[in-house]
Amino acid sequence: MEDFRALLDVPGMGLALKASPIAGVAIWLLITVALWRGGFRDLVERMTRPRWSAREKLHAAAMIPVRALMLAMVAAIAAAMSLAGLLFNAAIILNLVSLIPSG
Repeated sequence: MEDFRALLDVPGMGLALKASPIAGVAIWLLITVALWRGGFRDLVERMTRPRWSAREKLHAAAMIPVRALMLAMVAAIAAAMSLAGLLFNAAIILNLVSLIPSG
C-alpha cells in the first residue's frame, strides 16, 4: 500500500489523474468503433438476404441493440484496463524522472 501511495504522490500525477477520464472516454470510443465496425455483419446479412425467413430477420433486428450494448460493455472493460495500465506506466515514468537529480 505504501508503494501505491508513493506513486500517487509523484509530482505530475494529479494532472494525469485529472486527464484520465478524458483519456478513458477516448479509448472507449476508439475500441467501441473498432468493435462495431465488424460486429454486426452477420445480423445485417440476415436482414438483407432473401434466403432468411421473416422470423429470422425479426430476430436479427431485435439482436442489434443487444449486440451494440454488449460490444460497448466489452469496450468499456478494455478501456478501463488500458487506462489503468497507462496510468501505472505514467506513474513509474514520473517517479523515475523525479529521481533524476536536476542540476
